[in-house]
Amino acid sequence: MYSWEEAKMASPDTIYGITFSKLKLTELPEELARFKELRKLNIEKNKLETLPKFIAEFDHLIELDVGRNKLINFPLVACRMPTIQRLILNRNSFEVIPECIEYMKELKYLDLYDTPVGALPNSMIKLDKLEKIDFTGIRFSPEFQEKWKSSLPDVELIFDPPCDCMK
Repeated sequence: MYSWEEAKMASPDTIYGITFSKLKLTELPEELARFKELRKLNIEKNKLETLPKFIAEFDHLIELDVGRNKLINFPLVACRMPTIQRLILNRNSFEVIPECIEYMKELKYLDLYDTPVGALPNSMIKLDKLEKIDFTGIRFSPEFQEKWKSSLPDVELIFDPPCDCMK
């Protein structure tokens, strides 16, 4: 992984991973769009409320870490990224995962730790390669947990102990 300062000095087609971690960014630089060969992008621990549309043009991106930002909505641009295998969205503020998540056909790992998601779309069952979802820090009812354990029997679902607080 290269820092943004290091990546800017290199040829964009030679950079496969960039980190913007802990830079207190409210938006990503437009110049990032030139790095078409990215496999990993770490933009954790910033102040991003949205993601730019150009991120969907990273055709080789397999890992996107947007944890600990200020996303109030699921980043819809991620639904247009079929190559993503690891999507880290922990500690954000959105409550809804859209049906379009089904288009993330290569998704294996989804980290929603401590993000107040209240429900899952039925389209999640179409994610054939999904292996693991981390729901730690979110309290779900026993019924919710059982429903999803039976709907996604081959997926490791990490839940906190159930409560009667959400149905």
